[in-house]
Amino acid sequence: MRLIFLSLIISVFFLISCQSVKKATRSTAVTSAMVKQVELDDLQKRKFDYLFYEASREKMKGNIEKAAMYLSECLKIDPTSSATMYELANILAANNKMVKAQGLLERAVHISPDNIWYKLMLADLYQKNKMGIQAVDIYEKLVRDNPENEEYIYGLAQLYLQAQEYDKSLKQYDELEKKLGLNEMIILEKEKILLQLGKHKQALSELEKLINKHPEEARYYGYIADYFLYLEDNEKAKEYYKIVLAKDPTNAMANFSLGNVALMSQDTINFVTYYENGISNPQAPFETKIQRILPLLVGKEKSIEKQSYLNGFFLKLIEAHPHEARGYIYYGNYLKAKGENEEAIIALRSALDIENSNELIWQDFLLLHIDIQDFTSLYKYGMQAIEKFPSNAFFYLLTGSSASQIDLDTLAIKILEKGLKYTGENIPLQAQFLANIGDVYYSLDKPDKAFKSYDESLKLDELNIVVLNNFSYYLTLENLDLDKAERMSSKCVEMEPGNSTYLDTYAWVLFKRERYFEAKYIIERAMDNGGENSDVIVEHYGDILYKNGDVDGALIQWNKALEMGNTSELLPLKINQKQFIEERGE
Repeated sequence: MRLIFLSLIISVFFLISCQSVKKATRSTAVTSAMVKQVELDDLQKRKFDYLFYEASREKMKGNIEKAAMYLSECLKIDPTSSATMYELANILAANNKMVKAQGLLERAVHISPDNIWYKLMLADLYQKNKMGIQAVDIYEKLVRDNPENEEYIYGLAQLYLQAQEYDKSLKQYDELEKKLGLNEMIILEKEKILLQLGKHKQALSELEKLINKHPEEARYYGYIADYFLYLEDNEKAKEYYKIVLAKDPTNAMANFSLGNVALMSQDTINFVTYYENGISNPQAPFETKIQRILPLLVGKEKSIEKQSYLNGFFLKLIEAHPHEARGYIYYGNYLKAKGENEEAIIALRSALDIENSNELIWQDFLLLHIDIQDFTSLYKYGMQAIEKFPSNAFFYLLTGSSASQIDLDTLAIKILEKGLKYTGENIPLQAQFLANIGDVYYSLDKPDKAFKSYDESLKLDELNIVVLNNFSYYLTLENLDLDKAERMSSKCVEMEPGNSTYLDTYAWVLFKRERYFEAKYIIERAMDNGGENSDVIVEHYGDILYKNGDVDGALIQWNKALEMGNTSELLPLKINQKQFIEERGE
């Protein structure tokens, strides 16, 4: 809405402008014939000054739309006010209306050709609108009219560089150097251009100027080392990086650079030594170090387990920056990638001790407890997270689900139903809450409430495969709506045909519908897809074999399920009585 509003303002401005000038051509160039200075009477001037003041006041208060409105009213009174055009152009540029802002500034510059600020802004807009030649024209005139102004010379040098007019850019830097004397920034800019032109010796000569004047400044030797590294002369680069370390033993960048050179030479020992020296330096910025470590995590070696030095790097990073939470976070993510989830939890716990109000750290910390199946700790820390972030629905989901896992089902329902209120318009999250609530209600032996919750979940997400599977399985246990159970279960198998759990559920639905031969075919597919490792599926296989008349085969599977740790109370009875026994609700 705001951008449309601003567009209307500028359209009004152009209509008003046309009332005071001759009809404009299609050209965007501003000519003297297009502008005729308006002379205001006293009343108009007072009204204009009031509106301009109000525009400035609203702009300072952050009310940009009101400011733009007042400025448009100013232009109705005086369509040739360059100051108003400049202020309105700033608002348009801030809203990414660069072309319209440029049009205003071109008129402002034509009306007030001596105003430097208008010209500088117009040059900036030309650059943003990919009109570099016009920007160069402005700066050339600025330098010509203000030959002593170093900022204009520097700006022109930069524009020439962007336009790849390297010789012209060098000439401007030379002029700047004459005025400022030997200057590090100018030297580096000239070196960059000379390297681009292939004038390597001249580039080196520029860098040597710095060393000749400041022979004890370590970083200047680093520039020359970088120069040789650019030319792929690693031996020379090493020579100069070592000079840097001789003059400044704690220079982290030199250590990292030497480490990289060693790595390119497959010298792992020196690579690790130099990197550890750089990381251990407490004076070097944390960001510099982590930028060196992170690329190693996604390097050519696909398996980070092989990069044993990374663990040492992270430990030294934490030792150098013990109060920086990000160090523990990165370390925790690294440990998780290695599958060392318990150690990752310890790292993230340390991060939370430093930065307890970071929801993302809490989220990763809680999720790691799911990976290690530690639901007691997940419940404990989840309650802490809820206390700290009482409107974070995801924390309620994790905590409520973990409460159910440790047999706190009544409490789990309360947590999940409360969390559901914070899901907002997140439909998938609502569906997941309802699914989990259904699971807990079934654990509480309240199938009616469970099935109602499942139905509500599937209305929001009809393809939630876990809900479809659980719902269909529980319906078979209750011997209810088996037709619906079969439809849902077959959909699960259709979506994941190789999942032994879903195949088992489908086989069990067919079993309950007394289609024993079909059930046998499906359960054998489940066994072939890993079901032989599940004591529940093995027991079901025995049940289905029994109903197909294979009593001996059934006994083999029932005994196997018992040996695997199956805790069903009916299983020993089946074995002793050598017959299938119905479960509850059947």
